[in-house]
Amino acid sequence: MLRYHSRDHKYKKPFGAVAAQTAIAFLVESTSEIKRCKMYVRRESCSKGEEEQQWLVIGVDQGVTENEGEAWKGWSFSFTPEREGLYFYHFIGEQDAADGTGARSVLEWTEDHQLTVYKQEYKTPEWLKKGLMYQIFPDRFCRSKEYEAPLINNKKYWIHDTWGELPVQGPDENGVVWNNDFFGGNLKGICEKLSYLEELGVTVLYLNPIFEAFSNHRYDTANYMKIDPLLGTDEDLRELCAKAKQRGIRVILDGVFNHTGSHSIYFNKDGAYDTYGACQGVDSPYYKWFQFKDYPDDYESWWGIKTLPSVNEDEPTYLDYILRNPDSVVKHWLGYGISGYRLDVADELPDEFLDEIRRQVKSMDPDACVLGEVWEDASNKIAYEQRRRYFHGDQLDCVMNYPLKDELIAFLLKHGDGKQFMDKICSLWENYPPQSFYASMNLLGTHDTVRIYTVMLNGSDQDRELGRQRLLLALPVWVFMPGIPSLYYGDELGMEGERDPMNRQCFPGKAQDEEVNHFYRRLLSFYKRVMGDEVMEFRPGDCGEGYISFFREGTDRRIFVYINASAEKQHIRFPMKPGQRPLDLLNCGSMELDEDFGGCTLGGISGIVVSIEA
Repeated sequence: MLRYHSRDHKYKKPFGAVAAQTAIAFLVESTSEIKRCKMYVRRESCSKGEEEQQWLVIGVDQGVTENEGEAWKGWSFSFTPEREGLYFYHFIGEQDAADGTGARSVLEWTEDHQLTVYKQEYKTPEWLKKGLMYQIFPDRFCRSKEYEAPLINNKKYWIHDTWGELPVQGPDENGVVWNNDFFGGNLKGICEKLSYLEELGVTVLYLNPIFEAFSNHRYDTANYMKIDPLLGTDEDLRELCAKAKQRGIRVILDGVFNHTGSHSIYFNKDGAYDTYGACQGVDSPYYKWFQFKDYPDDYESWWGIKTLPSVNEDEPTYLDYILRNPDSVVKHWLGYGISGYRLDVADELPDEFLDEIRRQVKSMDPDACVLGEVWEDASNKIAYEQRRRYFHGDQLDCVMNYPLKDELIAFLLKHGDGKQFMDKICSLWENYPPQSFYASMNLLGTHDTVRIYTVMLNGSDQDRELGRQRLLLALPVWVFMPGIPSLYYGDELGMEGERDPMNRQCFPGKAQDEEVNHFYRRLLSFYKRVMGDEVMEFRPGDCGEGYISFFREGTDRRIFVYINASAEKQHIRFPMKPGQRPLDLLNCGSMELDEDFGGCTLGGISGIVVSIEA
């Protein structure tokens, strides 16, 4: 029998992903019938033209240790990956052959384990590892009277008279979903809300697309080099970045580079622009950007949506325009004071494009971010039959942490298995480079998902008290997990909403649920107070049926998070040294402290966060 635990320092050191040329020590234990142990490793190809490596034996019978009287003996191995890449390894235990010849036969082998190796020089922005991100859907956040949008003559649209009424939902009588109703939110409106955002503790603003487009969501870009006139002007963006910076807030933009709009200066299917677009002739400067099957009406589009023609991201003229020219799209807006890009559908952008966008963004501002939309474990993602290499050092700084959202919802509403939840989180902890793991964009909802309050209510059979309490229980986990917590506008006010467009309603003038709003404010204030400016180390705690716990460990304090998702009371003792008392604490639900302040009794569906001296 073989025994190996990749997340235990006894068996593998250092932990998790490593930089290239790092020596790694392994230990595998076996029972006495194992007479020889081997370690196999291979590096998987992740680039075009790169040959797949075969399994290589890197150790046999190395450093055998055996303690007298113990049933287990250890076999030690050492491996130093020379270059970045995705590696897999396993161990094989052999026994003496039954024929007495002295030969060996395989008795057992372990499962394959992943090893992520990144470039030594790989760095990610420190500001992404702390603070609070706030995501804004610009048309629905705030409409300033200081800006009067011009009349747009080349598209069909209308603006609601009443802020806050329901957006248009579903197709029209002809089965067409237009997404062309607007509420008039604008960049000056965001500026007017900066004091509110600063008070919440926001340090990063992530704006959904702001470039000229036909639709209200603006993922159908019409002109990458122009702010949508319904939102404001180029100078309005410059002003927003400058005023936000004065309050310690950075601004990042949505980069939608996998497709444009059919209504655009590039494709110009409807002839709305006076440009010579791809649909006007095969000699158009934009023709090679797109993939026509039967010109001009049949072409590749994103998920078959004909208003979103797909782009050839490796077309040299497109790469020049978006990335490489002196005043390329990404460089142009970095010059206005933004701090990076969130890349829409990053898994549909080819490696060559991602390599180039990182080079160009970092050449302008080494501290700017390249954040990718990836919904799974990004370290071993396979997209379009190709293994991706986001975290090898040439592409993304970090990704949106959808696995955290999905696993937390599953824990609270479905299985209640704390070990299962923590195993998923620890898998990311082990697979991601630390500089990416601690910069994860931790979210509970976005413009693409049902609002988190609605999820909790629906999962609680519309029992509002139970749904609310489960929401409150999710929030400490969301805030204190490694990464930067990302708040979708209005969630802090208790906004509800099903899928698009109901999850994109107007930001209300007051809280929709006072209890939810009050807890968000308490939690975010507590988070800022106890975490300070330090990026604390993550450590999993005890987890089981109906409960999870974990730590954040800093220089002079530890943060202990304990969540009781069961309906039963639980008594816990805080992990403190003799004579210590909590420095600070926050609870959600019911809680009764022990007389010595060394523990507490948590009610059902309740949680606690405790700050403890290190």
